[in-house]
Amino acid sequence: MKNQIKKLTVAVASAALVVSLGVAACGRTAPAENRAAAEEVSAAWARAFDAGDAAALAALYTEDAHSFPPGSSAISGRREIEVYWREDIGAGGAVTKLKPDHSVAQADLLQVAGVYDVVGKDGVSLAKGQYDQLWTRVDDACKVKHEIWRTDPSLQRNPTAAPQLSARWVNAYNAEDADALMALYAEDAELAIEPTGSVRGREAIGSFWKDDFGVTRPSTALNLTDVYVAGDLAHLEGDYEVTEKGKLTRGRFVQLWMNDGNAWHIHREMWWRK
Repeated sequence: MKNQIKKLTVAVASAALVVSLGVAACGRTAPAENRAAAEEVSAAWARAFDAGDAAALAALYTEDAHSFPPGSSAISGRREIEVYWREDIGAGGAVTKLKPDHSVAQADLLQVAGVYDVVGKDGVSLAKGQYDQLWTRVDDACKVKHEIWRTDPSLQRNPTAAPQLSARWVNAYNAEDADALMALYAEDAELAIEPTGSVRGREAIGSFWKDDFGVTRPSTALNLTDVYVAGDLAHLEGDYEVTEKGKLTRGRFVQLWMNDGNAWHIHREMWWRK
């Protein structure tokens, strides 16, 4: 995070702790707020960074993780993320506080959003802002799959990109165009939906939505309530309404989009009823 979040420092103390995080934080079968899990993974990340151990910090990420620090381009892959944090940690000495204020856990996914504060040796605040991490379970351990760090959410918000992405999904769904809907997802995308569970992979997700259309021609409306776009990552969260045979169903959704070079694709997504 260089200039804006210089000296941000946090990581895990041991491999045993990583395994315990996998049990406590990930693996819920129904979407729900999980403050204890959010606090646990955030505290583990902070302990590792404050210890100045870039290798231990990198161990908290999946092999194909994506990180987007403020004022920097996206970083892909555990190895590159370790290089970034090692340089950012430098000589160490700063203390980082992560305070999660929102979380959603379902199946193998845990989304955590909150605020961070980095304080130097002299007690002077070095950086403040917001963070959003999507954790997933890998071999019984909870690891970061995607994350965004920002110093000022108003600077990271894009007034047009988010509604455009949301409209693409809604238009494809309401047109019952399974191919167009499937094309919005990354090859390794993961969908978690209540009460079905998790669906992995673009083709499997396309088949899921095609079956969801059925013969009743449901219609969906999305209302974005929390949006931020930072470079190649976009977090969309809001309320949905599905009308089917005159029956109205309401719920919440979270989508993590990524610009893969030539197009935006959904990498992680969660849906649950209110």
